Parts: sequence; C-alpha cells; structure tokens
Amino acid sequence: MKKLSYLVLALDALALLAFFVLDDIAKYMIDFFPECFFYSRYGVECATCGATRCVFNFFSLDFARAFGYNQFIFCLIVYALILFVLLNLAMLGLKFAQKACGAMVSWQAVTVWGVLFIVFAAYRIAVQV
Repeated sequence: MKKLSYLVLALDALALLAFFVLDDIAKYMIDFFPECFFYSRYGVECATCGATRCVFNFFSLDFARAFGYNQFIFCLIVYALILFVLLNLAMLGLKFAQKACGAMVSWQAVTVWGVLFIVFAAYRIAVQV
C-alpha cells in the first residue's frame, strides 16, 4: 500500500508538471511527430490521427478543439482523469473509490475500451471512404 501511495504522489506531480509545461512544449513538438503513414498512403485518417493534437489541446483547456481532433482519445483522457481522481481518493481510504478503481482497471473495462477503439476506427474509416 505504501508503494502505491508513492506511485500516486509521483503521478500527481507528473500531472501538475504536464499541465503547466505541455502547452509550451506543444508548439515545438507538433513538428517533431511524423505524418501518419496510413493517412499519407491511403488518404484516410486512422483511429489515432489527431491524438497528439487532442492531448495538447485538452491540457491547454481547449476542449472543443481537442474533441474535434480525436473523440476516442478525448474520452480516454477523461476516463484516465476520473481514474486518477479515484486513485487519490482511494489512497485516503475511501471504500467506494477503491471499488471503483478496481472496476475501472478490470479486464472487462479494458475489453470494453478495446472494442470501442475498434468500433471507432471502423466508423472513422467508413465515414471518410
């Protein structure tokens, strides 16, 4: 339990650092990432196209633009933030938070997210073709 509390505190510090620093880094990092192979080869956006821009805009608090770039990644970020808050509450000993964390990282939840990703990828490609 003590190791987990150190991990959560480290994640807290990393999240705060990312929130304050990511906006400045985004201006320089966008040109670093290569163009999507799938998009350059077939002219169709893949399921992860726009993910980097989505993350940068999300943490710059431009939620509408972030959602526009990649809806799946946006929802995944919100899910991760909820899990992050629940982990912090679980470290305080709140039982409901501990149960919720367990449910959110269960194999069933991971399977649901995997299926949603496949459906999102298929939909995104079908809409563009």
